[in-house]
Amino acid sequence: MDLEIAANRFLVCGLGSLGQHCVAALEEFGAQVTAIDQVVPKEWEIPGMKDSLDLFFGDCRQAKVLEQAGIKECRGILLVTRSEQVNIEAAFIARSLNPHIRLVVRSSKVRLNEILGKHLGNFIAFEPDQLPAAAFAL
Repeated sequence: MDLEIAANRFLVCGLGSLGQHCVAALEEFGAQVTAIDQVVPKEWEIPGMKDSLDLFFGDCRQAKVLEQAGIKECRGILLVTRSEQVNIEAAFIARSLNPHIRLVVRSSKVRLNEILGKHLGNFIAFEPDQLPAAAFAL
């Protein structure tokens, strides 16, 4: 794997509001971003994103879809669909395809996330609604 490519390439699965804002934030830092969703988003919250985004359609739990989107050349994958089950299942597939990829998963299952972190490695899980509370708790 070309380390220069991997250092700057990310995959975002799920283009709801959170996914779109993740894409925008990564692009602000100069990252190359590819996205996967099952359908074209009904609403684009970020102006111009739909015209500039490298977008693949399909189920992010399918190895073939992840491979077509270039997972083997990515530094990280953000699994931010609205379904925790989809996100976690996709994390296992992503890990099997790229053992070094950083897994960022939208999930509120604290105990399960701890177990997954131990078994998958290079894994972090979060629930956007809980981030402010956790930040204040520090």
